[in-house]
Amino acid sequence: MIPEARLDRSERMAMLLVRAGYGARNELRARYREHDEKINQLVDLRISNEERFARNEERFARLAELQAGTDLRLNSLIDVIKEGRQGNSDRDNRRR
Repeated sequence: MIPEARLDRSERMAMLLVRAGYGARNELRARYREHDEKINQLVDLRISNEERFARNEERFARLAELQAGTDLRLNSLIDVIKEGRQGNSDRDNRRR
């Protein structure tokens, strides 16, 4: 092969390598953009989930307060019923 042909061949190979490098770099950049978008979506979802969990915690705390009040009223009702039964038992025994 003559030196000029070798030089032409080397130049073509160098251009092919440069084009392949540009293509690989562009593909890598596209992947990085996709990954960045996915990471941003995950961060946004995490933030919205934390906000939702905070709202649910407030709701659960309120429900616990309401349940405690309901328990107190129910216990009072049970006490009234027990006292009523004991009082009726005494009356029933007196009548006999």
